[in-house]
Amino acid sequence: MGLLKADILIVDGYNIIGSWDDLKALRDTDMGSARDQLISTLSAYVPWCWERIIIVFDGQSFNWDNLDGIEVVFTEGKETADTMIEKLAAGLSASSQVEVATSDFAEYRAASGFGAWCISAPTLKERLAECQDSYKRRLKEKKDVKGIMLNDILSQSVLENLQRLRGSR
Repeated sequence: MGLLKADILIVDGYNIIGSWDDLKALRDTDMGSARDQLISTLSAYVPWCWERIIIVFDGQSFNWDNLDGIEVVFTEGKETADTMIEKLAAGLSASSQVEVATSDFAEYRAASGFGAWCISAPTLKERLAECQDSYKRRLKEKKDVKGIMLNDILSQSVLENLQRLRGSR
């Protein structure tokens, strides 16, 4: 499967936890650990697969935090994760390529309607494996030529931002 490059990945947190066998088993004993494992797993893919990853969970009180390079959102008690994901997809799709990971068909259709690309939980797992394989190939190719350079593993947008910072001194 060829990789389509989205800038932003929005993840339906509890849906993915309930879909991946390893996280589902962990959820059954400790939901907090299952959330932490999902965050940890996805943090390895910023910025070389996505520039930004947002994981949305249903919550009791609104909280937006950055953990290991991942934006983690807990909704207010009155708002569902699905509603927040739809708002994010609608707002962010206007200026960026957005991908939404969920196996909830209604959410899949709604996010697609806002212009986001949608992938299922199993497809997200496949995409992570593809990203990892691509990254390993890039490292091997670069290592064979001149060693591993920071420029070889950062995304183009990160390099451009660093160049802008360097120029603003």
